[in-house]
Amino acid sequence: MLNFRFLYLALSLIFISCEEQAHTLDDIDLSLSVDTISFDVVRGTTYKVPPLMGGSKFLYLGQSNGYSFDYNFIRASKFSNNQYYISSGNIISQFHDYIDSTITIDSVKLTLNFVEDSINTNTSFALRYFPNVSDSVFSRNYTNYLNFNSNYSDIISYGTIIQDTSSSMLVFNIDTVHFKHFTDTTISSFNNTFAVSVENNDSNFFKFYSANNGQSTVSNLSVYFKHFASDTLTIDTLNTHNIIDDLTILTPPDLNDLDTTSLSISLAKGLKSLITVDSKSWNIPIGSVFRKAELIFNSVNQDSTESSIINSYLLTSLDFPNSFSSFTEETFVYDLTNGSSAAIKDNALKFNHRSALKKSLSENNSFHTFNIQPNVDVDPFKTIRFYGIENSQFHPKLRITYVLP
Repeated sequence: MLNFRFLYLALSLIFISCEEQAHTLDDIDLSLSVDTISFDVVRGTTYKVPPLMGGSKFLYLGQSNGYSFDYNFIRASKFSNNQYYISSGNIISQFHDYIDSTITIDSVKLTLNFVEDSINTNTSFALRYFPNVSDSVFSRNYTNYLNFNSNYSDIISYGTIIQDTSSSMLVFNIDTVHFKHFTDTTISSFNNTFAVSVENNDSNFFKFYSANNGQSTVSNLSVYFKHFASDTLTIDTLNTHNIIDDLTILTPPDLNDLDTTSLSISLAKGLKSLITVDSKSWNIPIGSVFRKAELIFNSVNQDSTESSIINSYLLTSLDFPNSFSSFTEETFVYDLTNGSSAAIKDNALKFNHRSALKKSLSENNSFHTFNIQPNVDVDPFKTIRFYGIENSQFHPKLRITYVLP
């Protein structure tokens, strides 16, 4: 019995040792192999469209480095952050609710939060609104300096800068006469949008937190009102309505030679780039599986700290200009369902377009056109450039890796 127990213990120790030991398998021992094929980009160019700033975490006003920041369009939520219950049993929650016999509006304020803690300026900030426009005033995906809605009112308020030890705010007092447009029940879809601008023509530059930046920095519209709860009781209180959508209307500066001769992208300049790859008559071998389809660009900037997210999409059409061109609106249609995002690492940008290329090859396409463009939350004033097809060493290319049975 003792010998049997000793033999069992020895076998158990051997089994445990085998389980903990890692094994390395070479490709020659497998039934599958990995292969790679590369294709050069045969055509590439940069194009310009009006810049869209709707996804930015910040708003801008003034002038800086050739940019002119003309307006901030700001849309307030019609719903307040908290519901206020009044004696009649009604609820003060949205703009139309303020029309109540027990409610008197004392004042209304629009507050924007500066990014800087201290603002030293004599700049005059002006506020307008859109009393004659009942539909949506702006779109974060389409509104720009060439097509923005100028059907706004005259100036209804001038801003006051309020500073304390930790923050700075721009505050506009809004006359209750103007606020009646927001509460008018005959206007079912009032736009709730303001336009903020700098009136004196100086060279100052101002940066505000956008609604995209997060709840802790969000700007708001404050409504101060009296609630006559009874003949003997009057309550002074307020409701706040957050800013839920905003957009900076900016006019970009003139481009320089590097912007147009390299493959360039920039959010605030409206620069995007296009490239075409010719996969010739190649098709993935029958039974093989795509592992990666890397579209590779090499950065001209040579910035090892670059971390901007860049997007790339397959175009639904192959047509694009042979040289730099400017357009008044986005001309090209992307396959948004098969996009790819990446950041520059070691001066190289690599998109995995496995899904998009698999689809394109399955449609028997030889030419595949992709774009590159900055993500909405990158530094909007940074221009990122990549080498084009004319560079013999760092030209862009497509490298496909697949597994063979």
